[in-house]
Amino acid sequence: MPSKKTNTAIFMIAATLINIVLLFVFMMLGLIGLNLVVTYLPVSESLFPVLMLVFFVLAIALALFVYSRLVKWATAKYGLEDKLAPLFSSGRRKTPKED
Repeated sequence: MPSKKTNTAIFMIAATLINIVLLFVFMMLGLIGLNLVVTYLPVSESLFPVLMLVFFVLAIALALFVYSRLVKWATAKYGLEDKLAPLFSSGRRKTPKED
């Protein structure tokens, strides 16, 4: 049976790949939305970069939101709390006990 660190590494690699796919999907949807806005509404040349930035930031925010929800859902559904090593430990280090 793999260790907690191995399980955590596999989980993080899979989650990162899913996050990249989500970001790609939301970027494509943002570009389609931007194309629709530019096609049907009169947009000046000076407003176009601002709209691109808005759609870009929105795509990143949506990907991050969906990613965090998916990770929380998968962790709860499959009971991964006890199978994964904690990514962030507390700031205090354990001191060795003296005999």
